[in-house]
Amino acid sequence: MKRQDRIIIKRLLFIVIVSIFALGVSVILSNDPVDAHMENTGRERGSGVLDRCKYYTSIEVSAGDSLWSIAEEYMDAGNQSVYDYIDEIKEINGLKSDQIRAGEYLMVSYYGYE
Repeated sequence: MKRQDRIIIKRLLFIVIVSIFALGVSVILSNDPVDAHMENTGRERGSGVLDRCKYYTSIEVSAGDSLWSIAEEYMDAGNQSVYDYIDEIKEINGLKSDQIRAGEYLMVSYYGYE
């Protein structure tokens, strides 16, 4: 192997190691690894206002599940259609089709109140 090729390989290896290190540090230093979006609902609890938050969770697909049945279980009925929620599930999970299989894990969003 030529000396010039070894230098290029060493530089690429250095870049990969630095990139992995930077990614690890960013994950460790992240204060909030879950993406929660606060929305003011105007619902009162005592003297404070309840905030509606969007959370994400991982679910295991069971036999007989479909994106439609999962959407009906987890979606927020007031803000989006089943079709929009299915599109969101597909986007979050990088799905190209509506096909899912038992045993797979999917990330889904849901709403809760603080």
